[in-house]
Amino acid sequence: MTYLILEDGSVYQGKSFGAVAPSLDKIKTNKSCGELIFNTSMVGYQEIISDPSYEGQIVTFTYPHIGNYGIDVGGEENIIKSKINCNAVVVKNYYDGPVAENRITLDQYLKESDVIGICNVNTRALTLHLRDTGFKRAIIVECDNLGKVEKDFVVQHLLSFPFISSLNPVESVSCTKIIESPEINSKIDVLYESNKHFALVDFGIKKSIIKALYRRGVEVTLLPPTFTEDDVLNHGYSALFLSNGPGDPEMQTNAIKTVRSLLNKIPIMGICLGHQIITLALGGKTEKMSFGHHGGNQPVTDLETGRTFVTSQNHSFVSSSLSDDCKVWFINSNDRSIEGIKVPSKSILSVQFHPEAGPGPREGERIFDEFIKESK
Repeated sequence: MTYLILEDGSVYQGKSFGAVAPSLDKIKTNKSCGELIFNTSMVGYQEIISDPSYEGQIVTFTYPHIGNYGIDVGGEENIIKSKINCNAVVVKNYYDGPVAENRITLDQYLKESDVIGICNVNTRALTLHLRDTGFKRAIIVECDNLGKVEKDFVVQHLLSFPFISSLNPVESVSCTKIIESPEINSKIDVLYESNKHFALVDFGIKKSIIKALYRRGVEVTLLPPTFTEDDVLNHGYSALFLSNGPGDPEMQTNAIKTVRSLLNKIPIMGICLGHQIITLALGGKTEKMSFGHHGGNQPVTDLETGRTFVTSQNHSFVSSSLSDDCKVWFINSNDRSIEGIKVPSKSILSVQFHPEAGPGPREGERIFDEFIKESK
């Protein structure tokens, strides 16, 4: 039998698909061990599991039926390596029927990437458990007889497994050198020509962000997270753009220091992890949420207009306090957490959600247009 076991001893029985779940004697090399989260999106499972922001995590899909439209190989969100970034996948019903021509099944995709999936899990009960008790380290194992001794053995292993907060997963998903005009292998329908050139820092960037900029006529140079002030200034860049990425923003000490040195010298925009780094660079604080925001149905309210719109989000950390010169731009309509800030005096805009909508609603794409106008 295949089991999903949580660090608090909770056990969810299911059936494996994708890569074969390891037995207990191979638990120390089990690649499925990670931080368990739930995602509430109804579509976009390929974009979700290939999003570098999920590095080190196990994704539980709350939507009950996953896999029906297959996988478009080459349509991954990661740009450095075309692979699955999450450690494992948890679903209720896995579709194992035929898929469209030129696509492969999710099962085949997981097998080729050596990623474990588990289906027939009561994902409703699992999601409620995570919502009520918060993030949990978890693992998927194969065991013929899971008794107290076996379960205790797994739990002890999980309790010794490091939280993502103590790791720096950005190192595994970002570029290591400067890349001019990164290739995204996607057709670009240009909306307008802006004649801008952005220095874009890669903390685990999604292709859809680069595509959103290309569609607006923005030239892009990709910088590694070890970027310096000299890498940004005196190269004719219109602005500095900080991408999404995995992990605790406080681990990005180099980026925080460098962004702080660039305040008032160049317009700056951030998305998700980039937004959190800007918060810290300005003197604010971040904190880990209880279970985060993961999904394509998160409502956000614009405090300038009073308008509420739906966004795609994927973050476990949030800006908890801001410096005095920051203006709260957006808030989450459900829990009132900070979703965006502006510092007009320093030409800074940043948002916690994903305006590029890869996957998800596209109502937030206007953020790109506003920042392009603000840049040099």
